[in-house]
Amino acid sequence: MEELKRYFGVLTGHRKAEVHQDMVPVLKDDELLLKMETCNICTTDYQQWLGLRDHQGFPMAGGHEYCGIIIAKGCEVIDSFQIGDRVGCAGNYCGFCPECRSGRTGDCPNKGYDGKSEDGYYGSKGFANYKIINQKYAIKVSKDIPAGEASFIEPIATVVQGIKKVGVKPMSNVVVVGAGTMGLVNAQVAKAFGGRVIICDISDKKVERAKEMNIGEVIHSGKEDPVARVKELTDGNGADIVIAAVGNSFAYKQSYEMLKPFRGKLLFFAAGYPKPQFELDPNEFHYRKIELIGTVTADIADFKDAGVLLSQKQVCMKYSLEGKTYGLREIQKAFEAASLPDSYRVTVDLQDVE
Repeated sequence: MEELKRYFGVLTGHRKAEVHQDMVPVLKDDELLLKMETCNICTTDYQQWLGLRDHQGFPMAGGHEYCGIIIAKGCEVIDSFQIGDRVGCAGNYCGFCPECRSGRTGDCPNKGYDGKSEDGYYGSKGFANYKIINQKYAIKVSKDIPAGEASFIEPIATVVQGIKKVGVKPMSNVVVVGAGTMGLVNAQVAKAFGGRVIICDISDKKVERAKEMNIGEVIHSGKEDPVARVKELTDGNGADIVIAAVGNSFAYKQSYEMLKPFRGKLLFFAAGYPKPQFELDPNEFHYRKIELIGTVTADIADFKDAGVLLSQKQVCMKYSLEGKTYGLREIQKAFEAASLPDSYRVTVDLQDVE
């Protein structure tokens, strides 16, 4: 196989995104070579670009919300993966540690991407026109949906893990606080698991976007008291489950107040930068039997479920997309657009390189 030139996006500092290049590495026996289609710019990505996550390090060759087409495979790759298949990536895990062997691959301590690579970059070069991944990370996705939507494998998987942790089931009253990109994903997955969904936000744009999905009640928190409205919609009881999909102190307070009197569950889905504050009375959640639950990343089973939800069109990710696509050569403009207030996911076309 001839050598291929790889172009990849790199954050080199605050508000600086560039395109660098190298050669695609030699394909190993258990690996897949992907001709990358798109990669969406995650909150983690643009917050580092803004200077809010300096702890992640520069130069950062990141990008993890992507999909690509298999164009070559190693001799040990299983028959389930064929040339021409579209796949996303389940992220790194070793497969051998106690966490991995228990199925908790998202908790693997041996992910292997925390430090710099041999050529001096952080990250795994996801904003690239070509990428090699190990077959154990590959998750098949239907080619019947647009690439920008197929690139939501990782975000959906993280939501699936949270939805499983709080136990959403038919007849659960589930409130999603925040109708941004991940709030809408949480709402759709909660609906797919059988929950009765209520969404609230203070933004006119986000409220309208949530209404377009037509999967449940939508509350404009800037025009009415969302706590009172949730109580009204649940016959005065309150929510079984509240998902805080925005990292904000006031949103956390409102989320807590929406819970039903006993056995309510509050899921902290989003991190906030700078760090939000949340004051609690331990006696109150002791006597009310409240569960406060954190979630981040996903396990391999969650990625599998995410692929099914996408491929069977049980969720539709067009609502979580801004509708703006930039070529990889315009990576700086893409980050500028992604970081605008009230924006949904911005997509990078990874084949548009020159």
